[in-house]
Amino acid sequence: MPDTPLQTPSLDESDLATLQPTNQIPTSLPRFEGIISCASPTATLPTHLSERRKKFRQARLDIDENVTLQVADTPKLKQLAAKLLRNEYKKLGFDTSFIDNPTNTSDGRPLTLLAKEGVGVSGTCSLMLDRPGLRLGADQNHEAYLNFLRQEGKCLIEVCRLAVASELSDSTSRVVLAALIGHTFLCANYFQGYRPYLIIEVNPRHTNYWKSLGFDVLVEKSWCERVNQPSVLIGCDWPKLWKLIKVEWQQQLRGSHPNNLIPKAVRRLVRNFIPWGEVEGINRRMTIFQHKSISS
Repeated sequence: MPDTPLQTPSLDESDLATLQPTNQIPTSLPRFEGIISCASPTATLPTHLSERRKKFRQARLDIDENVTLQVADTPKLKQLAAKLLRNEYKKLGFDTSFIDNPTNTSDGRPLTLLAKEGVGVSGTCSLMLDRPGLRLGADQNHEAYLNFLRQEGKCLIEVCRLAVASELSDSTSRVVLAALIGHTFLCANYFQGYRPYLIIEVNPRHTNYWKSLGFDVLVEKSWCERVNQPSVLIGCDWPKLWKLIKVEWQQQLRGSHPNNLIPKAVRRLVRNFIPWGEVEGINRRMTIFQHKSISS
C-alpha cells in the first residue's frame, strides 16, 4: 500500500445516507432486493484478457467462488442461516435452544443476512430495530442500561446471531465478515437522522476486536442466559464511527503513513468491503424496497 495518502472525495457531496428527513419513527430496517456480489479472495483476472472475456470470467467467479450476500427472506434461506448458527454455536459450547424458540421465530422484526461462498453457506448475521413496546434480545440482561440509551433519544439497532463458518480460509472469512458488517453499517447509516446506536452482546474473548473497530464497552462481563455463556455488552455511537468508516471506504489505498489516524483494524476490515462505487446502487435498492413496504 502506498505511503502517500490519496485525495479523499468530499464527504458532504458523497454522503450516501438515503433516509429523507421525517418526524416519523422508523418501523423496520431497510432490505435490499437480489444478491450482492462481494470480492472473491482467490479469483484474479489476467490483465491480458479482453473486456468481453473478463466479464465472462467474472460471471463464472460470481457463481463458483465469489462471496455473495442476500437477505434471508424465505423459509429455506432462514433455515440455512439457523443451521449455520446452530452448528457454529455448538462448537463454542453455546446453548442453541433459543434459535428455535417459538417467540423468536414469530418475531418479524429481525433482518437476517446470509453470506455464501459459491453455493455453500458461509456466514450469517441478524439485525433488530428497537421499537416502542417491544424488547431487544439484550433487554433480557441489560434492560436498565438500554432504557438509559433510549431516554437519551438514541435509535437502537441490535446486532445478533453473528456467525462465520469455521472451516473457511482466513482470506474468505475476512470477506464474509466484511460483507456482513459492511451491510450492517449501511443499515445504520440509513437511519442517520435518528441518532442510530449499535449494540452487541459478545463473548469476552472478542471484546478487544470490537474495541479496535471503535466500539465501547457498555457493561462489563455478565451472563447471557440465551447462550448460557459470559458476555459483554458493547455499543457504538454510529455517527462518530461513520466518519472514520466513510473516509477509509471511499479511498481504501491510504496506507499506514503516520498521518493516517484511522485505526488499523478499521482499515483491514474496510479493505474487504464492497467497493464504494457500488454502495450508491445498493442504497437505491434498499430505498426502493422500503418504499414498496410502506406503500403496500
